[in-house]
Amino acid sequence: MPFAATISLVASAALLVAYGLLNTGKLTPDDYAYQWLNAIGAAALTYSVIKPFNVGVFIIEALWTLIALYGVFKIWRARRAKEGK
Repeated sequence: MPFAATISLVASAALLVAYGLLNTGKLTPDDYAYQWLNAIGAAALTYSVIKPFNVGVFIIEALWTLIALYGVFKIWRARRAKEGK
Protein backbone atom coordinates (compact mmCIF):
# COMPACT_ATOMS: atom_id res chain seq x y z
CA MET A 1 0.00 0.00 0.00
CA PRO A 2 1.42 3.42 -0.91
CA PHE A 3 2.43 5.69 1.98
CA ALA A 4 -0.18 8.33 1.03
CA ALA A 5 -2.92 5.68 1.17
CA THR A 6 -1.83 4.63 4.66
CA ILE A 7 -1.78 8.27 5.76
CA SER A 8 -5.27 8.81 4.35
CA LEU A 9 -6.63 5.81 6.28
CA VAL A 10 -5.14 7.05 9.56
CA ALA A 11 -6.39 10.57 8.83
CA SER A 12 -9.90 9.35 8.07
CA ALA A 13 -9.91 7.36 11.29
CA ALA A 14 -8.86 10.45 13.28
CA LEU A 15 -11.68 12.51 11.78
CA LEU A 16 -14.26 9.79 12.34
CA VAL A 17 -13.15 9.23 15.94
CA ALA A 18 -13.41 12.98 16.60
CA TYR A 19 -16.87 13.12 15.03
CA GLY A 20 -18.06 10.02 16.86
CA LEU A 21 -16.78 11.21 20.24
CA LEU A 22 -18.38 14.60 19.70
CA ASN A 23 -21.76 13.09 18.83
CA THR A 24 -21.71 10.66 21.75
CA GLY A 25 -20.93 13.47 24.18
CA LYS A 26 -17.49 12.13 25.09
CA LEU A 27 -15.85 15.29 23.70
CA THR A 28 -17.01 18.85 23.18
CA PRO A 29 -15.72 21.45 20.73
CA ASP A 30 -13.87 22.98 23.70
CA ASP A 31 -11.73 19.86 24.20
CA TYR A 32 -8.16 19.93 22.94
CA ALA A 33 -8.50 16.27 21.90
CA TYR A 34 -11.39 17.06 19.57
CA GLN A 35 -9.61 19.96 17.90
CA TRP A 36 -6.28 18.11 17.61
CA LEU A 37 -7.94 15.02 16.10
CA ASN A 38 -9.55 17.31 13.51
CA ALA A 39 -6.34 19.24 12.81
CA ILE A 40 -4.16 16.14 12.47
CA GLY A 41 -6.73 14.25 10.42
CA ALA A 42 -7.35 17.14 8.05
CA ALA A 43 -3.64 17.93 7.68
CA ALA A 44 -2.86 14.31 6.91
CA LEU A 45 -5.64 14.14 4.32
CA THR A 46 -4.30 17.35 2.80
CA TYR A 47 -0.92 15.64 2.42
CA SER A 48 -2.47 12.48 0.96
CA VAL A 49 -4.14 14.32 -1.94
CA ILE A 50 -1.01 16.08 -3.17
CA LYS A 51 -0.06 13.23 -5.51
CA PRO A 52 -2.16 12.71 -7.52
CA PHE A 53 -3.31 16.26 -6.87
CA ASN A 54 -6.99 16.72 -6.08
CA VAL A 55 -7.66 20.44 -5.81
CA GLY A 56 -11.13 20.18 -4.26
CA VAL A 57 -10.11 17.86 -1.46
CA PHE A 58 -6.86 19.77 -0.94
CA ILE A 59 -8.72 23.06 -0.41
CA ILE A 60 -11.35 21.65 1.94
CA GLU A 61 -8.81 19.77 4.05
CA ALA A 62 -6.39 22.71 4.20
CA LEU A 63 -9.22 24.96 5.40
CA TRP A 64 -10.42 22.27 7.84
CA THR A 65 -6.90 22.16 9.29
CA LEU A 66 -6.79 25.94 9.71
CA ILE A 67 -10.22 26.02 11.35
CA ALA A 68 -9.26 23.25 13.77
CA LEU A 69 -6.01 25.03 14.66
CA TYR A 70 -8.03 28.18 15.29
CA GLY A 71 -10.18 26.10 17.65
CA VAL A 72 -7.04 24.97 19.50
CA PHE A 73 -5.94 28.60 19.78
CA LYS A 74 -9.36 29.67 21.13
CA ILE A 75 -9.25 26.95 23.79
CA TRP A 76 -5.71 27.93 24.78
CA ARG A 77 -6.63 31.63 24.95
CA ALA A 78 -9.79 30.98 27.01
CA ARG A 79 -7.98 28.73 29.47
CA ARG A 80 -5.15 31.20 29.81
CA ALA A 81 -7.60 34.05 30.51
CA LYS A 82 -9.41 31.88 33.05
CA GLU A 83 -6.11 31.29 34.87
CA GLY A 84 -5.53 35.05 34.90
CA LYS A 85 -2.38 35.03 32.77
